[in-house]
Amino acid sequence: MDARFAIFVICFTLSSALTDDEIADFGTTGMPESNTGIVGYVTVTDNGDSWTFESNGVPDHDTGLWPGINPNSIQAQNNVYTVPKNPVFADSPSCLPGGPIAMAVNGVMLFNPWNAFDENAVEGDTAEVFDECDGHPDQRGTYHYHKMPASCLFEDVGGEPSPLIGVAFDGFAIYGPNDENGNRLTSADLDECHGRTNSDGVYQYHTTTDFPYILGCYKGTSTRMTPPGGNCYFASDANSLGNIQTGGDEPEENTVPAPTTASNWAVLILPSSLVILVSSVLAIMISRS
Repeated sequence: MDARFAIFVICFTLSSALTDDEIADFGTTGMPESNTGIVGYVTVTDNGDSWTFESNGVPDHDTGLWPGINPNSIQAQNNVYTVPKNPVFADSPSCLPGGPIAMAVNGVMLFNPWNAFDENAVEGDTAEVFDECDGHPDQRGTYHYHKMPASCLFEDVGGEPSPLIGVAFDGFAIYGPNDENGNRLTSADLDECHGRTNSDGVYQYHTTTDFPYILGCYKGTSTRMTPPGGNCYFASDANSLGNIQTGGDEPEENTVPAPTTASNWAVLILPSSLVILVSSVLAIMISRS
């Protein structure tokens, strides 16, 4: 990983799910974002029994042409999230809301695996378009990752333990796809929330290349609530394609792909009978002209 520089406000020193060395990983390379010229930042404040993470969410690595690949542009955000230093399991796991579910070490937001239509944003016919660093902006200008951001955020080295890549909003740390012994993990090796307890007895999440990629739910209590009227799902709510089904049988395949951007474009499909009727009327009008 590139050398990163962060700002810290230190008040107390307590044992934590995140070590001091890992807290030092939160920061940016200082590289201006190519579309905006803005430099990303991350600050970490030690509140004694909690951490407060702040960032503007601007990536510190190469990005695509935004707008261009999709119609959205990157904008600086005001991200402020406070999480417990010593998170504990909730009485039961909780669902993942839309929008940010975690913060990467460079201050970029991590999202759940679904697009705005509650379909798999990473794979299949509903996959969205990402830049070479695995991210893209949404309609609010928030640049984010839906999948494992191994192209630019961290180096994925086989046989070696993966580094810390972020923190979930329940306070548990998120690592890459290898465990502390360098063994490659898939979702089948992890629990319903996409995490596991390591050899030191510490619970942690892992990103993988297979669905749900980053998190499947919150094992602890998230400090970010679902916005009123917003959707909130568990990875277990999805079908075999990674899409949320609100009712009815699971389709054999998706015959009409959703838009492949992070925008809220819509697709209008006319019934064939209406197309035939319109064509017939046009033909009559032309013959009489």
